[in-house]
Amino acid sequence: MVEQKKDRITKTTEPLTKKEIDTIWRRFYNAYGVAGSFDALSGPNFLWGLEPLFDKYYDNDKKCEELLKHYKFFNTENIFGSVIYGIVTAMEEAKALGKDVDDELIQSTKTSLMGPMAGIGDALNPGLIVPLLLSIAITLSTGGSILGAVFYIIVYNLVVILISKVLFYSGYRLGLDSIQTLIGEASNKIRDSFLLLGTTIMGGIAASYVGINLLVTYPSGNDQVSLQGLLDGIFPKLLPLLLVLGCWQLMAKKN
Repeated sequence: MVEQKKDRITKTTEPLTKKEIDTIWRRFYNAYGVAGSFDALSGPNFLWGLEPLFDKYYDNDKKCEELLKHYKFFNTENIFGSVIYGIVTAMEEAKALGKDVDDELIQSTKTSLMGPMAGIGDALNPGLIVPLLLSIAITLSTGGSILGAVFYIIVYNLVVILISKVLFYSGYRLGLDSIQTLIGEASNKIRDSFLLLGTTIMGGIAASYVGINLLVTYPSGNDQVSLQGLLDGIFPKLLPLLLVLGCWQLMAKKN
């Protein structure tokens, strides 16, 4: 349980409204990658995102003081990392309302969560969501149709916006209670499971759309035997697999 402080110096004791919380989430979502710096990376994003909260509760000098506390190094995956923004928003609100939440706890929460959420987000976004939607978009683009590109642009943005908002509000509602789930053993299992699923999807896409056909034949009695048919009988789609693995080796290992 958190305790109520007696020396509260805020302008109001009213909690954040739904509209104010929405504004904070939109700021976090839109400012990521824009409000950044070389020394703090996404740290300035916290200043921009939390400004409506500090505007509500603090006078100008105190507001500036509180904002500058968030000008620290921060880096995570933005979509799934939005749960961190929700948790920190709830903590800053609780502190402003006089509850016993100190600055060290807020900063340690950000530091401890940005790594695990980056791991989960980097596994799920480019490892699952992107290839899954691209596989559908590629199918829709058969014959040169623009429908696939339109589908991907619209659906991808809708999906990541929905995920970001749901996770932000989940973090805001659960607050500190959600931290153990996010940094515990369960997070590693979730990340590994989706990495495996994403790899499986990529394998299916490669088998469907990467085609290599050897035209080499050799005589066998009165017939000509296709080398491609022989390989497919032993290991179907072997050559596309080797090509994909070779490209991955060049990109991931050889840079």
